[in-house]
Amino acid sequence: MSANPVPGVSPDSLVEIRDLVIGIQRTRKDRLIIVDSANFDIRRAETLGLVGESGSGKTMVCRSLIGTLKRRSASIFAGSIIFDGLDLANLDERQWRPVRGNRIGYVPQSALTGPNPVMTVGKQLGEAVRRNRKRKDKDVRKRGMELLDLVHIRRPEVVYDQYPFQLSGGMRQRVMIAAAIAQDPDIVVADEPTTGLDVTVQAEIMKLLQEIRSEFNMSVVLVSHDLALIDEVCDRLVVMHAGTCVEVGTVPDVASTPLHPYTIALNRSRIDIATPGAPLVTIKGNPPAVGEWPPGCRFAERCDLVQEDCAVGRNPALVEVRPAHWSACLHTELLGGSHG
Repeated sequence: MSANPVPGVSPDSLVEIRDLVIGIQRTRKDRLIIVDSANFDIRRAETLGLVGESGSGKTMVCRSLIGTLKRRSASIFAGSIIFDGLDLANLDERQWRPVRGNRIGYVPQSALTGPNPVMTVGKQLGEAVRRNRKRKDKDVRKRGMELLDLVHIRRPEVVYDQYPFQLSGGMRQRVMIAAAIAQDPDIVVADEPTTGLDVTVQAEIMKLLQEIRSEFNMSVVLVSHDLALIDEVCDRLVVMHAGTCVEVGTVPDVASTPLHPYTIALNRSRIDIATPGAPLVTIKGNPPAVGEWPPGCRFAERCDLVQEDCAVGRNPALVEVRPAHWSACLHTELLGGSHG
């Protein structure tokens, strides 16, 4: 077992997130910490999955990657996010402008509320196309048509002049993806991009993101509650629980030999492997309230393999248990045969 507290940096790393702490300043002396230990990297041209229950900190980490934490009254208190030599954790709004939307694109959580309802598709795409660049109207329209075609929207010349209410949920999400890739970014952050869409459309959207990643050699960060989806489309996986990263590894490694009881519990509670007619398997108990974490491992009260030392001291740090596979569990030796 290697005493390496954070996932090692690969030569292909595009973003390195180290000891990231995110929270809300409630009063001058009182802070609500939402994420207190995020450690992972994002590699070039990979799809990285980010999973965990609601309240685990996934969306806050995503917002830190696009510089919109202040819109939720949150901020970064410590740590770093190194992207191509820039520490995104320390950028002001002026410094963010050439990065957000240009080098890091964003696909919002809900296709139904993402697009501006009072602006045509063309107007919204035009804003994305013009971002930090002066373009003639005819060039903007041409680029908008190209983007709609890239995301497989039929009759782009018609859709370009329509309003979001005239489009289906799947088409609206395709428009949001088109806006996200308008400037050929290095990374696209997709925060649960299939929320509210039916299963068939979800599959189409995920296939589209895979095509875009491959064609433009860009990285994709995919946030999802759907582990089956993560297994199918992602290269590596980051598991978050109660504001911290508890497991990081390749999807095949995490799927075949998970090294944290929380990951095992998530896998067992998957709907796609449930026995028809049998009760659904759930994770016992509830995650601790945000910022009110108990001492020791924050999963201890819900863990079937808990030991005396699990619920004392500091929250366990990530340790490299196998090559390129990290876990924050103190007793990974107990997991053999427990992950089936």
